[in-house]
This record gives sequence, C-alpha cells and structure tokens, in this order.
Amino acid sequence: MKRVKIISGLAIVIFIIVASRIFICFSPYPQLEAFCNLPKSTRIYDCNGELIQILSLENGLHREFIALDEMPANVGKIFLLAEDKKFYRHFGIDFFSLCRAVFQNFKNDRIVSGASTITMQLARMIKPLPRRNIAAKCLEMIDSLRLEARLTKDEILELYLNHLPFGFNTEGVGSAARFFFGKELSQLSEAELCCLAVIPRKPILYNPLKNPEKCVAAAMQFSHLSGETLKNAAYKARKFIYPENMLHYVRYLISQKSSGCYTDEEIKVAASLELQKKAESLISVTIQKNSYSRITNGAVLICDNKTGEILAWVGSANFYDDFHGGQNDGVLARNQPGSSMKPFLYAMGLENGFTAATILPDVPMEFGNEQLYVPLNFNNRYNGPVRLRTALASSLNIPAVYLLNQLGLDNYLSLLKNDLQFVSLENSNAGLGLALGNAEVSLFELVQAFSVFPRDGFFLPLVFSKNLKTEEKVAFQRDTARMICNILSDADARYLGFGSGKVFKTSFPSIFKTGTANQFQNITALAATPLYTVGVWMGNFDGATVIGKTGSSLPASVANELLRILQGDENVEFPQPVLHGKRKICLLSGLIATENCPDTKFEFLPNEEKTKECSWHNENGVSYPEEFSRWFYQKEFIGNIQSDYIPLQIVTPRNGSVFYYDSSLPANVQNLTIEVVGGKKDLLYVETGKETFTVSRPFSFKLPLLPGFYTIKILCGDEECELYFQCKK
Repeated sequence: MKRVKIISGLAIVIFIIVASRIFICFSPYPQLEAFCNLPKSTRIYDCNGELIQILSLENGLHREFIALDEMPANVGKIFLLAEDKKFYRHFGIDFFSLCRAVFQNFKNDRIVSGASTITMQLARMIKPLPRRNIAAKCLEMIDSLRLEARLTKDEILELYLNHLPFGFNTEGVGSAARFFFGKELSQLSEAELCCLAVIPRKPILYNPLKNPEKCVAAAMQFSHLSGETLKNAAYKARKFIYPENMLHYVRYLISQKSSGCYTDEEIKVAASLELQKKAESLISVTIQKNSYSRITNGAVLICDNKTGEILAWVGSANFYDDFHGGQNDGVLARNQPGSSMKPFLYAMGLENGFTAATILPDVPMEFGNEQLYVPLNFNNRYNGPVRLRTALASSLNIPAVYLLNQLGLDNYLSLLKNDLQFVSLENSNAGLGLALGNAEVSLFELVQAFSVFPRDGFFLPLVFSKNLKTEEKVAFQRDTARMICNILSDADARYLGFGSGKVFKTSFPSIFKTGTANQFQNITALAATPLYTVGVWMGNFDGATVIGKTGSSLPASVANELLRILQGDENVEFPQPVLHGKRKICLLSGLIATENCPDTKFEFLPNEEKTKECSWHNENGVSYPEEFSRWFYQKEFIGNIQSDYIPLQIVTPRNGSVFYYDSSLPANVQNLTIEVVGGKKDLLYVETGKETFTVSRPFSFKLPLLPGFYTIKILCGDEECELYFQCKK
C-alpha cells in the first residue's frame, strides 16, 4: 500500500512537471509575437552615409533596431553587469537574488530590490501588468520561464536591448545612444555605455543631460572605471537633434514602405545630401530673385539615367512656408507641362513613318475632333512649311497638333499610359490639346519618361535604391531615341523659336525641352546628358499665373546649373543613330537636294528610306504645294503654288468631326474654316443644303457654326467630295 502511494505521488509530480513544461513551451503567447513585430524606426542614409532622417513612430517615439551581432561586444556585457550578472547561468529566475530581495524588503519595510532578471524585465515589457504586487511578480516569473523555453539567451538579450525604455520617447540602446550622446551606438566609449546602462532605472533622475552627478553615482556601483572617467563621459552628453533633410522625398519613401516596397529598418538611398542642398538653394535663390514674376514655389527631380536612381528631390521652395503651400510636393503635384510633352509625340511620329526632314504645316488650321480646336504658336506667327527637326526644337504648336491629328489621339494616349507610365492620364479626356501638354501630369512622370531618350529608348522606373529590382522595357527604338537627342541638342534648329537661347548652352552635350501651361500657371524645364536627367517646375500651388516668364528661362537656368554640377569634368557624347545616314536635303522641302535648291544641309534619314528629290525648286524658281496656299497668299513671297494636279480633297476639318457651340459668344463670330486642295479647275462649287456658292483658289472659306448636323458637297469640274460634321450645344 505504501509503495502504491509513493508511485502515485511520483506520477503526480511527473505529470505536474510535464504539464508545466508543455504549458510553458506551447501555451498561447500572442503578446510575444505582437511584441516582436512592433514597428521599428527606419534610419535613412544618403549615398555617402550621411544621415537624412530617422523616422519616428507613433507619438514621436524612436525605436531603432540593431541586431545583437552588429552591436559592439561590450554593450551586452555592460548591461548584464548593471542588471543581471548571472543572465547566462539562470533559466529566467534568479532564486538566490529573489530570496535576498524578499529579506531586504521585509527588513527595511519597503522595496529595496526587485530582483528582476533581464528575462523578467523583458516579460514585463511584453505584457505590462496594471499593479506591482506579489501576484504580478508571480505572473512575471511564469512569463519569464515561457520566454526562456521559446527563445535563446541571445534572442532574449537582443529583444531586451532594442526595447528597453529610456524615457523621453526613446526605446532601445541604439536610439538612446543617439538621444543622450548624439552618437551611433558603435561610437560610444565604455564609460558612456556605463552611464547609458543606468538611465532605464529612473530616466529623469539618471538623465546625464540634466543630472550628470547622479548618473555617475549610479554607474559607479557596478563599473570598474574611475569616477573621473565616468564623470567626463556624463558631462559630454549632448542631446541629439534629429535631422529633417529631404522632407518631401522622405514622405514619398514612407508611402513606398506602406505599399510594401521595402521593409528595412535601415536603408541607403542613392540620393546625395550635398546635391540636394545645392538644388534647394538654387530653387530658393531663383525664386527670391524673381519674386516680381509672381513665382512662389519650385520643385526639382534628378535621376541617374543608367540605374533610374533618384539623386535629388526638392518638393517646394520651403517645406515650412504654409502661406505658399510649402508642404505640397511639386514633384508629385499634377500640373500642365506645356510643350515639355512634345518630345514623346515626335518620337512616336519618327516610329510611324515621319523623319527629321518631313515637312509639317505651320499654317492657320482648325481641328475638329471632340471640340473645335484652333492652335496658335506662342509668338502668333506662322512659318509655313517647317521640317520636323525645326518644329520640335523650336517648339512650334501647330505642327505638333497636326502631327497628333495624323497619328491619332488614342494611339498617343496608349503610348503615354502604357509605355511611359503617365498614370495621371489614366482617366484623361484630353483632346488634341494634349499635343501641347494641356493635360495635368507630375514632374515625377515627366523626368521618368524623358530619361528614356538618353537611355536609347529603354524605359526604367525611378527608384530610390538600385537594390530594388526593376526591369527595362522598350518604349522607343534605339534610333528614335537617338534622333530625339540629336534634335533637342541642335542649337540651329532651336533658333527659330528661341534665338540664341543662352540658358540651353552647356560646355558638354545636353538636351533641353521647356514648357509653359496654357494659362501661364506653371513653367517647366527638362534637361539631360547621357548620364543624368533633371526636371524643374516653377509656379504657384494656388494656381496664380506667372508674370512675364516662359518655360525657356527660369527653370531652364536652374536645370542648366544642376547639369553643370552633376557633370563636373565628364564630357560624354550622345551616341549617333546607327540605322540612319546623313544625306543632303533641301532646307525648304525636306527632300533630297538638287542643283536648283539654294539652301541645303545634311540630315539623318533612315538608310532604307527612298526619299524623293526636291520638286519645289526648278529652273523657274520655287513652287509651294497647294496645302500652303492660304499661308502663301497672306505673305509676299517670291514663287508660286504648284499647279501639278492632285485629286480633290478636304484638308480640314476631318469627316465626322464634332464641334461645340459656345452660347456665351455672339453667333456671328463662331465660324468654321474649311480648306480644300486639288482639283482640275480653279473654281469650286459648294452646296451646303441652304445655299450654293463658288470659291476661287486658294480653296478656303468660312461657314457660320450653329448647332446641328452638316453635310457639305464640294464640286470641282467632274470631281466631288463630301464633308459631314456636327455642332453640339
């Protein structure tokens, strides 16, 4: 009977031990998982290791995480010496210290020692209890056993050191080293670490910034260092001022983190603080010097063409200028870019049969698609026939709209949205004015897309670090991109629109494209070398118009200076097209020059292109094609209009066009101009359904535009054609 009782007792003891072990090891402990997943402060460094910012957590808390094997070896030793000398020899509870503490507290009738091991302190951090009594202490010991059963000693120490509260919105030894001594943890001396180790006991009392003597007195209780050494360390404590660099860029980085683009507690970006500060200064000084132009803000974005890395990001002239909306980010804000968009349209043209020598009409034109659209050049002049090279480099408006009308608005939108990632245009209802940049896009999108040209046509998303894997994709053919670079760097082709254009001149190869919003609210400049792309926006976040400046001046001068800083002594040439060869063309017709052509030059033409010889010049002088007749007769030119027969055709508007009647305007000023070319006779008969009349060459006439459907029949000898369009209210 006695043997049975002994066996039963042993069984109960074993059961209790096993059950306790199972509970300790496998019982739910959700607080531990939540604790391990607490957010950490992210340290952001520039390409040279300069600290940009340390992101604070909720309520301004800083909690930097440093892996135990990345901490100096003496960090753990000193904190163990201060708090738990037997850490690696106990299993979470130091019973000897606990008994001694109970005796001391009972003897002094107050709490003298808590005898909490580091594991018990960590358990209290993980699951704080509302009261400090015997029951709470027992629960704390149970949780410490659970921690010891689930984690290694090094894992416990790492969690402890990185979450230890130091007061003053500071947790963890990394943040504490920075806050109290203004240093990285690895830079602290042994004496400074000893002072740091006592602060968590009573952060206000042992704060070396306010009470260095008491901090030293507490550190002397466990440190072998002399009081003088500890005193020198404590008196050198300096409160750390957290840097606030690249505020708009960091805000962008935070948005990338929230979308899962990175999860690191420490990231190194490609941006340079030195370059950033120069860009900020340039924007600020330029705005101050030109305040009379009613410009209050500006933005800059710079990228590395090879990697797509962002090198500088200036969102506004002054982040803290609330009166002028300084916290708005001009890099991400959507504004009308004006003519800055034209290179993408002309690149599309080059890929669809147009060449740098193709003649485009710069004559008065009206387009009907979804609205009546009458584009004008910025100087209100018409240049007649212009080569595509000149039209792009001089930023002429009418040729651009004509080109878009030929290529198709939907095709161009597809290119911008799908190949160049202009996500701002996803729901755009832009018409032909898109050729002139009347739709709102961001500077970020512009720089990202413009960098395609010096990158031989490859699109590469902009990133903050090359560690982020992105894939290149072909946006344009190699020769297309090289031709655009060749055109935009051509000072001669630019002269018609900009004259000598000093702001575009650099001592190294570069390309520029500028733009002005249609109401002068924004002025933009894009510039690039083979190595870098710079985008500059200037204007006002409240939409106020800029006075007396166009896109070819202020932002271009800032972009020019930034390119100079970036390039330094490097002088890299843009590569030449490889599937194009130079051939002598007529400057007027863009066709292969003959002996009758007075002005010629060599132009890149596709090797497989069988360009015709110039038919505009002959022994008798010059004859312009008939589509230039209205422009020709408005000028006093020497020459004539070609009399060679071409079939009767309506040049403008297109069949099926839709126009809109503006009820706010007088009816007698709303007219539609119709242009017709070709035909064998010099007299045109027009039947509108209401009247019939005749028109002599050049075949151009106006019709009153009122709401309704129109069918116009046009006859020239035995030829006829019809035009139908609609005018809506």
